[in-house]
Amino acid sequence: MFERVIVPIDGSDFSWRALQPARALATQCDAVLELFQVVVLPDDIGLAEQFINDHLDKVGLGDAGVNVKVVVMGESIASTISAHVERSSGSIVVMSSVGRGRSAALIGSIAEELLAELFGPVMLVGPDANIDVTDFRGELLVPVDGSETSESALALAAAWGITLGARPWVVSVIESGSQVEADTSESSYPSRLARGLAKQTGRDIEFEVLHGGKPERAICDFASSLPATLIVASTHGRTGFARIAAGSVAMGIVRHAPCPVVLNRPPHLN
Repeated sequence: MFERVIVPIDGSDFSWRALQPARALATQCDAVLELFQVVVLPDDIGLAEQFINDHLDKVGLGDAGVNVKVVVMGESIASTISAHVERSSGSIVVMSSVGRGRSAALIGSIAEELLAELFGPVMLVGPDANIDVTDFRGELLVPVDGSETSESALALAAAWGITLGARPWVVSVIESGSQVEADTSESSYPSRLARGLAKQTGRDIEFEVLHGGKPERAICDFASSLPATLIVASTHGRTGFARIAAGSVAMGIVRHAPCPVVLNRPPHLN
């Protein structure tokens, strides 16, 4: 599925939270694991490389064959990471993120910038995500909201489910007091998508209708109850889901999710 798993770090403890989920993904995909740091000055490259290698030795990964790449910043950190990913075919970024509305380390705050730069999936490890993962077998949630953008995550989730041995769930959220159109009423909408996905993949696909005032909270609470090992969703790279609620629902999910979240920006949004 991927040939290279790239983990951007900035020297902070927070940025290292993405290392173990990235390692688990790289192991399941038989991919190269690469730590990537952006520095301001060329003279900083050697020091940054030494810091990364020292940390790998500290956590017992010094001889694990982890690639280390340090480059000088271009226009911005996000654009520098994006350019590196585009040059590395078959790559995915796995990075720590705080989600919107909280301050943290530099890497934790640029996830939305990177989503605006990249097309394709990015795995974000939020502040509440379980990072003690050895693989992603288990339950995989796909939130949908009736939009083409959100539904574009279905095929991606199915592919990830097959590769990682996870079971996809199609979930929709009915907001309190909302009037739902007939086609998206209660269970008819997610069940239709689940049936279609099951027919395409030949696998059982579960579905669930959630209720709540805040979609991101409902999704994360359901993820905790399963518990889910992964959430896969599509975003347009500006304000999260296209229709599900005002504000950045996608980054709200990242902020509260009990597991890593894969956000995908579909090419049709270019």
